[in-house]
Amino acid sequence: MKKVLFLSVVFLVISCQKEVQLAQANHTIDSTLVDHSPVYIFLDTEGKDTIAEVNRKNTIGTTNWVFNVDKRLPLKVVIPEIIKLQEKREKAQFHKNEAAGNYFSYMDSVQKTLAFMPFKEVNYTYNTYFSTLYVKENPDYHVHFQTFAVNFKPKNKVSVDGNDLEMSELLTFLKEYTSFSSNGKRILIYVNFDERLTFDHYLSKIIELKALENEMVAISPTHFIYNKSKLPDCDCAK
Repeated sequence: MKKVLFLSVVFLVISCQKEVQLAQANHTIDSTLVDHSPVYIFLDTEGKDTIAEVNRKNTIGTTNWVFNVDKRLPLKVVIPEIIKLQEKREKAQFHKNEAAGNYFSYMDSVQKTLAFMPFKEVNYTYNTYFSTLYVKENPDYHVHFQTFAVNFKPKNKVSVDGNDLEMSELLTFLKEYTSFSSNGKRILIYVNFDERLTFDHYLSKIIELKALENEMVAISPTHFIYNKSKLPDCDCAK
């Protein structure tokens, strides 16, 4: 078992002198996770390229998996690795525990403690897709929902259904806009992230948005990580 030292926002894995700088968010979703084993996704470089180095040799299939992801990794690098690990675990035939989950670790920036966010049910759509296209192509599923598309863009920009906002206005705007526009239907909020954004940006914003969830409002478990240059010819990623 590796010896792990917690130093503020840094995981320092003593045995191999590699570190994972954890993402930060302002509240804790879960702090009492037990029966877990680690997955480390380090930031590394190969020439001028940033790469994700995965270490999961201490994972046990019947436990909860905790993904310790370096917050500096761009989504275009880390999401493909997370998808591979999700698929590998799902396809495992032996020593499988259906109740075991996948969790991201992060630091609660207020409490200064380690916290965890479950993501076993999250499905990543990567590179060439955007939520408004998905909703349009699947009308039967969405007939009972009022859907909204949140788009996180570089330079700390964000929009909701094409309406540009200041990041600090996002939660207040969503509460008012969805309530006014829902027509009495359940609200389903889709998230879209430009692939150039960092894992820190992604995880902190997902945790922030989850504060909106209640019996009438849900954040869709399908998360869209897109490359704008590879989207179909549309204005969906405004």
